[in-house]
Amino acid sequence: MKRLALGGLLLASLAAGTAHADKLPRYDVEAYCNQVAQVGGSFSNLTYNGCIQMEQSAYNNLKPVWTKLPASMRQGCNDIANVGTPSGSYSTLYGCVQMETNAANNRQSFNFE
Repeated sequence: MKRLALGGLLLASLAAGTAHADKLPRYDVEAYCNQVAQVGGSFSNLTYNGCIQMEQSAYNNLKPVWTKLPASMRQGCNDIANVGTPSGSYSTLYGCVQMETNAANNRQSFNFE
């Protein structure tokens, strides 16, 4: 009986982990854009606002397609979007997804000549 209960608990936690992985990651956009806006030594409101707009646009483009992407692409691009920043970047995530999708649609083949 204990094995059955533990097995059910394990399956439930795996299912919850899978469902969570399907959701678009949550990044701290304000923290990221604050960091970007301070490059150069002083805070730039122009840079901050532009960053927020780019992040919002990327998020809006990713939201309807995220769950349709292969899990390996979601994980790999999420890892890339978190490089160099503790808060992540939707712009980087979206760029990665676009490049991976384009590469998958234009796979090269080797030719023995």
